[in-house]
Amino acid sequence: MTTKNYYNKIKISNPYKGRRFAVGDIHACYYTFKELIENQLSLKKNDQLFILGDIIDKGPHSKKTLDYILKLIKKGYLIYPLRGNHEETLIYTSENESKKILKWLVRKSPNLLNQGKLHTKYKDFIKSLPFYYELDNFFLVHANFNYNIEKPFKDKSSMLWKRKFDYNAKTLKNKTLVHGHQPTEIGDIKCMIRKKKKVICLDNGVNYIRNHKLYNYLQMGSLCALNLDTFELTIQKNIEFEKKNANTILI
Repeated sequence: MTTKNYYNKIKISNPYKGRRFAVGDIHACYYTFKELIENQLSLKKNDQLFILGDIIDKGPHSKKTLDYILKLIKKGYLIYPLRGNHEETLIYTSENESKKILKWLVRKSPNLLNQGKLHTKYKDFIKSLPFYYELDNFFLVHANFNYNIEKPFKDKSSMLWKRKFDYNAKTLKNKTLVHGHQPTEIGDIKCMIRKKKKVICLDNGVNYIRNHKLYNYLQMGSLCALNLDTFELTIQKNIEFEKKNANTILI
């Protein structure tokens, strides 16, 4: 099954006897994501996993994260990634900017490049990703929709970049909007889920594990997975630094 054919559906039906999870921005934290999927969620092949975009960049393992997702899909897992603004930036840069700028963009993951260009495997995969999914009771998107135009689902820029997280019941058919894109303190995420708000953010700024000028890092630094049926939140703290230290000791 090619990724081109795999992601040609925007409306996704519920899995047969499986669970549904949505996961916030991974940002190249491969070991953290792997721990979440394999040990925390114990993902099964009849479960659905929706990834809310921004798979790459910021963290240290863009290539490993992409390869892991592609491997899961190849094995038959029901993985549904969305395109985020970081994926969009990488594609735009690969097609419009110089090799020097592209190399700078993927400086932490040079293996994404092949002879100075974005590797075809990753380019094709990212370009195949949709901008949103519609489920029976949810809309999943990286950022948000533009409710001020006649056709909100055609405005790709808003789905990638919008920072205003408003809500329009008519456009969204009174379904819950689940998004990433905006780093949000874990206490606020828990509150949204507990109150079953119509707009829920799952981006806990997985890479914000030290002092930050904008965010309280003590409330950040985790990957969040929401069970879309039970509203149970699973939290996985960033373990990339631990893995780096372990590797250093081994060497």
